[in-house]
Parts: sequence; C-alpha cells; structure tokens
Amino acid sequence: MRVLDVLVRLFCTKYGCEPEDVVMAASLDELNIAPHEREDMAMFLEEMYGVPIDDDVLDGFETVEDVVAHVEDNLT
Repeated sequence: MRVLDVLVRLFCTKYGCEPEDVVMAASLDELNIAPHEREDMAMFLEEMYGVPIDDDVLDGFETVEDVVAHVEDNLT
C-alpha cells in the first residue's frame, strides 16, 4: 500500500479528515492535525514502515508530501 494511501486512511479514521482533503499539497495545519496527533502519526508510521521519525524531523513536516517523502526516502 502506498504511503499516501496509508495517510489518507489514518487521517480520515483517526483525525476526522475528509479523503478528498488529504492530498500531497495539503498542509498538516490545513488538515487540523494537532501536535499530539502528529506524534501519534509518527509512531504509527515508525511501526508500519520501520522508518524512524525523531522530533526534529517531525517538527519539520509541513505538508502531507513532506511526510510521504520522508517515509519513502528512508524505506529499506
């Protein structure tokens, strides 16, 4: 499953987003992803993909594309 598809499912089921809003260019702020939800997202992605996301990296995520790119760039 593509990383974007995983994020769409996660954001819609856990954080109340609409599927059509979760696009690569969407900012996490626009999607109303709160700081504690971002931490939850990072832990979920770390578990699912085995890609570490430390606090400095997490703080740098502004868009859905940033999250997808980090995970895809660090897949082994």
